[in-house]
Amino acid sequence: MSRINSFDKYSRKVFRLEESLPLLKDTRKEPDIDIGDIFRGYYFGSALRMKATSTIEEEIREGVLKKRVKQNISDDTFGYGLSHLEPQSLQQFWYMLIKRAKRNGMLRDNPFLDYSVGVLDGIETFSSYYQECDNCLTRKVTKKNKKNGKEEFVEMIQYYHRAVVLTLVGYDFPIPVGLEMMRKGEDEINCALRLLKRIVNNLGVRFLDIVIGDALYCTPNFFKECKLLGIYAGAVLKDNQENLLETALAQKKITEPVIVQKKDKEELKLWDLKEVIWDTANTDARVLWADRKVWERDPTKQGNKGKRGNLHHWVEKKNVFAFSEDINLPPEVVYSIGRHRWDIDANIFMDIVKHCHLKHKTLHFVNAYENMLSIRLISYMLFRFFFHRHINSRRKEKIASPAKMVRMMYRDACLNIEPETVLLE
Repeated sequence: MSRINSFDKYSRKVFRLEESLPLLKDTRKEPDIDIGDIFRGYYFGSALRMKATSTIEEEIREGVLKKRVKQNISDDTFGYGLSHLEPQSLQQFWYMLIKRAKRNGMLRDNPFLDYSVGVLDGIETFSSYYQECDNCLTRKVTKKNKKNGKEEFVEMIQYYHRAVVLTLVGYDFPIPVGLEMMRKGEDEINCALRLLKRIVNNLGVRFLDIVIGDALYCTPNFFKECKLLGIYAGAVLKDNQENLLETALAQKKITEPVIVQKKDKEELKLWDLKEVIWDTANTDARVLWADRKVWERDPTKQGNKGKRGNLHHWVEKKNVFAFSEDINLPPEVVYSIGRHRWDIDANIFMDIVKHCHLKHKTLHFVNAYENMLSIRLISYMLFRFFFHRHINSRRKEKIASPAKMVRMMYRDACLNIEPETVLLE
């Protein structure tokens, strides 16, 4: 069995992908091509990391996706069909897959004492000075412009989209479980809270225990709303909450670190500061303060490979995290949760933007763009489950990366294409 057939069978058997397709609601009247085929085509195209819908169209017509999709789908049909697919129904489809992953035991064995931890972060997915839709956000940008051989600064309106993504961390890979597009006139915090409320309403109050974000999320409103949802909140603590940071620093000076570790390339001192007064929030917070020394390469120095030791030096770093005061976990676990906040940037965003073409400017229509982002994240999630839990878990010689696995799948699919029969008269 070819690898792409194996991935197709895995999606059908483990996640029951085909059984969930009726959840997708299509507002087209008497369509010639079913919305399930449109989803299937874009889903497999995203799994194989195809950049544009025109590429997916060619592969469906006479390439590796010919056996995966029943009907030929044009580039325009993708745009028209996805713009008439209700985003709420696609979100329900996504939640059904998450429920099956949890029911199959795929969300167990995290390093946080079985506490489910999510990371919230925003990402800009599209920007243009010329393409726009009704859902576009706008901003004024000053850019250089050459006119008559002279450079001048011109103020232009830039159209862009920004989304907030929630991912579960602590597993083999970050698991995306929800996406919310920012609306006009709102900030990232309100968008993230709307996403959290939708996740709790659809997946239950026990699905998510702790949620953490960057310094932008260290606000009294975010912590208050998370408490109302029954979720412990956490965030990176920086100068945007100066009073909390100063109070934590004063308390740190009169207490001893709870953990002191020395390794070959890192030294760590960790303070667990409980009941730190947060004046602007009218409450207390639990602050984890880590002073680190890391043995890193100095980017300003160059030398031969054989003399790498001379190119490194000790770098002092500081990580400070604020959490809900009533979170009852050991300090080393809470600190580990804080460090996993960067997983969404280092692993999922970099990978999807670089290899899965998340920011590719295509099908910029109302609803279509949001649905494309959601399908790409769904495809990413199921493919990574397939790669880590089905393929590499059974192999003695592990496949180096998901990107290599995609190339192997594509080659297998090319070899399994039946040649056209040519009749000679």
